[in-house]
Amino acid sequence: MRILAVEDEPEYLEMLQEVMSSLGHTIMIAPNGLEALALLDRQTVDVVVSDVRMPEMTGVEFHQKLREHPDYRNTPFIFLTGVDDLTEVKAVCSKDFDLILQKPFPIDKLLKMFSGQMK
Repeated sequence: MRILAVEDEPEYLEMLQEVMSSLGHTIMIAPNGLEALALLDRQTVDVVVSDVRMPEMTGVEFHQKLREHPDYRNTPFIFLTGVDDLTEVKAVCSKDFDLILQKPFPIDKLLKMFSGQMK
């Protein structure tokens, strides 16, 4: 599986790379939504994992732009957030995403999700 991780915190990017690579997935990284969109012009992905709060373009703005692209309207999208009130995040974002993981999120949940053990 080809996964795009969009995250401005290097330690989370490193952790995501390690987890996904250990499961045999290809992972591409971008530090913000603008760079992620540029990357998606050159390569395709199967899943997007994106932070909510980032410089340049927020995860919410990136999600909206991604959903406007015909090739990515139905691509699974997972938000990562350090925001305490997930209700606020859900209210800002359309319901057109698959999951929100609150930071710090459990590695075992991420491993299960990407190894196909979670439904």
